[in-house]
Amino acid sequence: MGADAVFHVEGLRKSFGQNEVLGGISLELHSGEVTVLMGANGAGKSTLVKIISGVYARGAGTMRLAGNAFDPQTPAEAIRAGVVTVHQNINDGVVADLDVATNLTLDRLSGKGASMLFKPANVRAEAKVVADRMGLAIDLKARVSDLSLADRQMVAIARAMAHQPKVLILDEPTSSLSSAEADRLFSLIDRLRGHGVAILYISHRMSDIRRLADRIMSMRDGVVSGDAGDIDIA
Repeated sequence: MGADAVFHVEGLRKSFGQNEVLGGISLELHSGEVTVLMGANGAGKSTLVKIISGVYARGAGTMRLAGNAFDPQTPAEAIRAGVVTVHQNINDGVVADLDVATNLTLDRLSGKGASMLFKPANVRAEAKVVADRMGLAIDLKARVSDLSLADRQMVAIARAMAHQPKVLILDEPTSSLSSAEADRLFSLIDRLRGHGVAILYISHRMSDIRRLADRIMSMRDGVVSGDAGDIDIA
């Protein structure tokens, strides 16, 4: 594993019956960098993300996080270890019927020390800490269902970052956003990069890649067909 790599995958394989979906994937994610994973539908990107995030068990290969063995059996285990995923379906990352403040503190409300947070004033104070850290300028009392898609995306990412993960996975985050909305998301990602988070960004949009990527990894038919090294895209 590279000296500055916080997350390392080596020889990862996954099959469903006789169908090998991942054929020995290796990659590294580095603190404070955005690695873009690109590839057509069916290339194996979703399967790779689901293994890293604890949805699927790996068939073979190893994963290491901050030098330690990483083999989550559930998404909750992955989150506790320091790997958080924001999925393409934003509704998977927010609770639309609750307000922004509750969404940003929801995981704390169900964890240790939750009794201290149940007062609305405490919830909003805790949420403000999370929002300020992310530079999130959204009314904390607003119901998430009333927000624009872009603002819901921001809330989902801020909620993920409340866990202070080492690795953040963003799955096609601009697929439903306008150009202006995407620019807001890119600014947030720049902030996360500045905080030293290693980001795996799933996308096939060249505009996203040009704007964000420090490294690119291309997948095809379950194998890496591109170089994940440093890039210089004009």
